Amino acid sequence: NIDHKLKLRSKKGQLPFVEVNGEEIADSTIIIKELGQRYEKDLDAALTQEQRNIAHAMISMLENHLNWVLLFWRSKNPEHMIKGYKVNLQHALGSRLPNALLNFFFKFQYGRKGSKKVKAQGLGVHKPEEIEEFGKQDLKVLSELLADKPFFFGDEPTILDCVAFSVLAQIHFISDEVKYTLKEFMQENCPNLVGHVSRIKERCFPDWDDICTKLDLNAHLPKPE
Repeated sequence: NIDHKLKLRSKKGQLPFVEVNGEEIADSTIIIKELGQRYEKDLDAALTQEQRNIAHAMISMLENHLNWVLLFWRSKNPEHMIKGYKVNLQHALGSRLPNALLNFFFKFQYGRKGSKKVKAQGLGVHKPEEIEEFGKQDLKVLSELLADKPFFFGDEPTILDCVAFSVLAQIHFISDEVKYTLKEFMQENCPNLVGHVSRIKERCFPDWDDICTKLDLNAHLPKPE
């Protein structure tokens, strides 16, 4: 009698979210804080107050600026998003409708809603080339902070590294079949960020290929043939 249906979004309408002991927690920052308190784990325990302040500023930039740059691109190019992330809409939406029909409705709905959100946030009022430049500047700031260190504050990852991975991975793992200027910029001008994404992936997701090809969002279920 357990409801096993996958919930696509939290009650706040957000992703990501987790459910712990029946309690729903949304927003990555709040999730990290809550889990840290519950399980007495602090990834930032070794940081100085100055480093914590820098991390706070960088996380705000990632979540409240660079992430919106990416949403702008996806909402303007939903067909590139589907192709770039190799999204099977039948599987992702749990629908039996033909993919061609789902693609049509998804492009219309996702593009329209995404554009409205980006415009309401403020970023969407700018020209596409200006928004692209904003993204490049954010990447440069992150690259300069990382420099030649394995992680942003040394040899061990902190919360900033986790948040950075969640955003930078959206750029780095776009298929080469799709041309995206920010991916090319990161590869050519910020190779240390590419290395950072790879280190987090190897350290935290050794089963990355299985996650992306064989497993469902319900991790105990194999993807249907």
